Amino acid sequence: MTINALHLTIDGHQHTTKDADQLASDLILLGGKDPAAYDLFRVGHGGVEDHVKDRQILNLQDGDRFVTRSKVHFTVDGEPQTSWDDDLTAAAILRRVGLDPTQYDLARVGGHGGTAVLPADDVITLHDGDEFVTAKRIGGVA
Repeated sequence: MTINALHLTIDGHQHTTKDADQLASDLILLGGKDPAAYDLFRVGHGGVEDHVKDRQILNLQDGDRFVTRSKVHFTVDGEPQTSWDDDLTAAAILRRVGLDPTQYDLARVGGHGGTAVLPADDVITLHDGDEFVTAKRIGGVA
């Protein structure tokens, strides 16, 4: 039986394979990334990304699209957090740690220990190792 070549896109780059069923980790490797550091997401209709577990076998179809993402590691009040999404609002980060963004502020810790308060609705680009602290607002809602 002859299998036609399948054309896949991984992180915007074209790849060709004749193996119609592959482990997610093998697709990460095909895309030139390390499965220990990256996770695979299948891009569906409307650009919706669905996480695929490394040991999951995927039945591939011609034209499939995938992206790889590494988790961003950061801390809030010294507690470790991770996210595949590298841009979150300050309010989303506060909610993630169980705090009400109308009652608390989030600040990024700078290189010399200084902090800068982040507006709740501003989108923050996260970098691996970022540190954030929270503070309860005094005197009501901002």
